[in-house]
Amino acid sequence: MKKFLIAAALASLALFSLAACGGKDASSAAEPKDYSQIIHDARTDEENENLMILTGKGDGSFTAADGPAGEMTEEDLKAQADNFILPMLGLQDGDYEEFSASVSLLNVRSYGVAIVKPAEGKTEAVQEALENYVTSQQMSMENYLADQYEIAKAATVTTVPTGEVVLVCCENSADVLAAIEAALAA
Repeated sequence: MKKFLIAAALASLALFSLAACGGKDASSAAEPKDYSQIIHDARTDEENENLMILTGKGDGSFTAADGPAGEMTEEDLKAQADNFILPMLGLQDGDYEEFSASVSLLNVRSYGVAIVKPAEGKTEAVQEALENYVTSQQMSMENYLADQYEIAKAATVTTVPTGEVVLVCCENSADVLAAIEAALAA
């Protein structure tokens, strides 16, 4: 009888341990990621100083960090998103639940880093839009600026295991991508 009670107690303890682990995993998966901070941490200080990171939500709200973001009103951010960032990246309303992106608006620099959480059923559309951005950068720079063409050729668009689509088109793109992937997996 004593062995039975000990076995039952150990089985109960194991069951509670598994339940606690399952609860922890579920809550950590539900925690939203700060895409803007992830991009900031993956970039150089110079990029953070000069290139704004725009974050958009599926509800049409926008915020910004880094670069000239402090000088912009909500109206300015919406105009920046609607007139430049979203069209450049090929994203449309309804394609995303949330995104953070930083792109160069100058036609002399191949630079774009973005993390997009696609809306349900939109992963392929987002992936294709970001791949089209890379192709556009490559075509623009191929016979124009050789160093920027090399950056565009090394660009990557990938869907990570956590479901986000990531674009990296910048110097040291492999390192930036690795940093973003690690932060998204954490």
